[in-house]
Amino acid sequence: MDSLSGKWHYEEDYSYGKAKGELFLKQIGRRLIGKIIFLENIDSSNPVMVQEFLEGEINGSQILLQATEFDIIHSDQDIFYELDCWKGMLLNETTIEGESLDNQGVYGSFIFQKIE
Repeated sequence: MDSLSGKWHYEEDYSYGKAKGELFLKQIGRRLIGKIIFLENIDSSNPVMVQEFLEGEINGSQILLQATEFDIIHSDQDIFYELDCWKGMLLNETTIEGESLDNQGVYGSFIFQKIE
């Protein structure tokens, strides 16, 4: 299997909005590290731009990414933010699909598409 290292397009739908952005991954053996930068469009408020730093692993075709810290890049209001976790399946060399969960218990469904 090719390395998961590279740049990925990210889209997610969850119970109160949508997110779109880019995932930057580096694979070292089974270990994954990286960051994700995205614009979160929350139904009830203005969009928020967030960056999360990630650690995780690949086990067979299963992918686990856990945010370890975050920065709010842009927000027009004060927000309360919880770290995310993504659990997915590597469908092929360029597609990962799965579910996310944050520390508030909000679930979402996501897709990562490899760009380069």
